[in-house]
Amino acid sequence: MAADVALLGNAKAAMFAGVEIHNKPIFQYRYEVCTLLVINAWELALKAYIHKELKSVNLIRKDGTTKPFLECVACVSSALGRAFEPIRHNLEILYEYRNRVAHFYPDDLEVVVLGLLKASVLFFCEFMEAQFGEKLYEEANLILLPIGFTRPMSPLDFISERSAANNCSGEVKAFLQFIRKSSESLQEQGIDESVIVNYSVAMVNESRIKNADLTAAINNAVPQGNVIAISNVISAASLTNDPSAKQVRLSEETVFTQIFTETYYDVVGAARERFQDFVQSSRFNEIMRELKKKPSIARTRLLNPKNPRTGSQTFYSRQIIDELAKYYTSNQAPEVK
Repeated sequence: MAADVALLGNAKAAMFAGVEIHNKPIFQYRYEVCTLLVINAWELALKAYIHKELKSVNLIRKDGTTKPFLECVACVSSALGRAFEPIRHNLEILYEYRNRVAHFYPDDLEVVVLGLLKASVLFFCEFMEAQFGEKLYEEANLILLPIGFTRPMSPLDFISERSAANNCSGEVKAFLQFIRKSSESLQEQGIDESVIVNYSVAMVNESRIKNADLTAAINNAVPQGNVIAISNVISAASLTNDPSAKQVRLSEETVFTQIFTETYYDVVGAARERFQDFVQSSRFNEIMRELKKKPSIARTRLLNPKNPRTGSQTFYSRQIIDELAKYYTSNQAPEVK
């Protein structure tokens, strides 16, 4: 028990330090140091899990060294299965970056590493709550802020531009392909949870990157912009499959700014606030998978409407929270009538 407490305490300390260093306005070697700390935090947390749950696994070898990081990842992945797959891929990519960072100096990969780190911090927060009951979001605000003196760019935009460029280094191309292979592996398993978190310029809303988005961006040979025409915009709508219903033409912009406005992480955040027994687990992913089939709840938007093979992203209507209320217990006391 004492070992678990020590490991968890050090894991949290390493993660808090990584976030604090990232958010400093001036810090040389920022992403290299942050990556080291995040990897260290995860290694300690994984060893705490192994020590608590996998009694047959020896963490300390005969020569006094401890189990290497990737072996710890593999042990926990084997125990937790499919639910841990996005985390495993995220950690393996970050570990690859940590080991080969010296080769990336000619090219700036900070935008991509930020997306990887942001996803890893969120994964860490969820892992600590699910496995140890540690609610880190109540202790500190774990937010990686992409604020600086240059124009912010989303990781997906950066990847699309770099994957289409002929002048970036071979090492950077190899690293992007490493991300692509991880994304394809998750896609093949039917897992939407991405190894990278996207963010908007205003940091008001997150757009969720799927594995299909990453593979489409990395495989993109020629970057293309999207043009959307807006006509007969309406402020509200109720969607139905009834063929006898009155037909109304909606612009794509209206559909995704007025009706289907919530990203996956918006839904997770709202559910965490509203439901006292909510945990972002495999059960939640299964519920979301079923709700995603309802046309009044979810709508998928193509990255390039002219090319359905360029990947897509799913948005949800606010009605999804009411649907989730059928599966979880609300924090709000029932109204007395």
